Amino acid sequence: MKVLQITFACLILLIGQVMLSDAKDPEGVVVPRPMGGDTNWGHSVDISGTTLIAGYTSYVGNNGGVFILEQKGKKWDLVVQFKTPDAGPRDQYGHAVAIDGDYAVVSAYEHGGKKPVAGGHLGEGPGRVYVYQRVKGWVEMAKFKGEGVQNNDRFGYAVDISGTTLVAGTPFHDEEKGAVYVYKLDKGQWKQQAKLQADDAGVKNRFGWDCAIHENTIVVGAPLAAAPARLSGAAYVFKRQGDAWAQVAKLTPDDGDGGDSFGASVDVSKSRIIIGANKDENEVNKRQSGSAYIFSGVGDVYTQEAKLTAAEPQEGAGFGLTVAIDVNRALIGAPFTDTKRGDDSGAAHAFLKVGADWVLQATIIPEKGPEEGQGLTSGDNMGSAVALDGAFGRNFNFAAIGVQWDAQDGGDDAGSVYVFDTEDVEGLNIPLSVEPHRDLTLTMLGDIKRTALLQNFPNPFNPETWIPYTLADDAEVKLRIYDVEGKLVRQLDIGQQQSGRYLSKHKAAYWDGRDQLGKSVSSGIYFYTLKADAFSKTRRMVILK
Repeated sequence: MKVLQITFACLILLIGQVMLSDAKDPEGVVVPRPMGGDTNWGHSVDISGTTLIAGYTSYVGNNGGVFILEQKGKKWDLVVQFKTPDAGPRDQYGHAVAIDGDYAVVSAYEHGGKKPVAGGHLGEGPGRVYVYQRVKGWVEMAKFKGEGVQNNDRFGYAVDISGTTLVAGTPFHDEEKGAVYVYKLDKGQWKQQAKLQADDAGVKNRFGWDCAIHENTIVVGAPLAAAPARLSGAAYVFKRQGDAWAQVAKLTPDDGDGGDSFGASVDVSKSRIIIGANKDENEVNKRQSGSAYIFSGVGDVYTQEAKLTAAEPQEGAGFGLTVAIDVNRALIGAPFTDTKRGDDSGAAHAFLKVGADWVLQATIIPEKGPEEGQGLTSGDNMGSAVALDGAFGRNFNFAAIGVQWDAQDGGDDAGSVYVFDTEDVEGLNIPLSVEPHRDLTLTMLGDIKRTALLQNFPNPFNPETWIPYTLADDAEVKLRIYDVEGKLVRQLDIGQQQSGRYLSKHKAAYWDGRDQLGKSVSSGIYFYTLKADAFSKTRRMVILK
């Protein structure tokens, strides 16, 4: 399950073309690399429920590995470490990881190669994928390579898993045309179900550089495809038809041109696909600032829904080198972003679909680490990996961001992972499930006069709820309610309001759980957006019937 992928409670800067006010930097839990690992932990990351997996690779001759951790309160406790198996230095074990439920996948895309001494070439092996299962602890379940894979093919350069189906990208296979191998768990055995290649496969297109699966849909990136210009890139969509897989679409951006590397990263969630183009040029003299594109599908037909960029595109930032999507939330890494923390310190960007717009909710550049004085520095590469918990609507929704060269452990580039609880209320983790009283609102707001949107109460609710807010100035107030697909459900035009606090049932905005036609809406997750002149903010709520 490829996952970040988001409803960060602390919102900042622009989204799409929408300006948000009253913003502050979101604060996550910093998970330093556990003891016993090597450098660059956070090179790869995935998250499923309350289970986190992150890898470090065999860098300059060292062995790679992965750590699996579980959430315990605000902390993430180590469960198990797997090191490079099969005596395989330079195998690049840990380069790619994926997890869904009780199954985890780890790649070693150079396994079985020449293994020259440190400082020489890469292992140049055919590659291998390892599958682990949680059975009273995590144990190795299987290891395999694709049928017909040869040296230099790099089987497992990318991996993903959804339920009991996993995919492994092999971008150097067949003169670098590339391939993706599909495996299905059958009676306790992982059996090859399909070998996918593009219907217009071209030499050195590197189909399979990244791949993702969600239920019955697979998306594959081919970042060096000439589509239409040299190295512009493309992505391909496959759908499961019985036990077979068929290509149903080839995706290219509306504004694609040479050298964009569209398809360098991909992810899929339900009917939406996100594709990174980390070398896209957005403005004059902003080479390789990068972009990400979102496509929505109806049946087998996909259309471009949005192009996402940083609020201030930066040359060489690599925005889109890593991407994750979960229904209407997206997380995008830009690991070469220069910030006041240093050159290439990196950043991540969180987006939410609200109505017809994809809104930039947070640009994540942490100021501090677990101890005072720590934080990002030059070359840390925040955003080297990103993941969103893909089980939308559960009681936990986490976003994970790899910082592979973070010096969290005595300056040795050990690496770290930042984990964000996307349900935090203004970063204070106070779920307002009951009507807020005066003391609580003073705790949240203090004496600062500001415009703010608070959590609805009760939450979850059935069938009615109240939505509290405060106004720093007189404003025209409107409330919009959307479903998880971003469709408008209800529009409440509250009208001109004086500055003040609208917190109690007598003053807060009221919703009776009905749509525009007066019909009761079904159980599920909904989003509400408050607009007060230039102010705009979005939160989520749940109806349980």
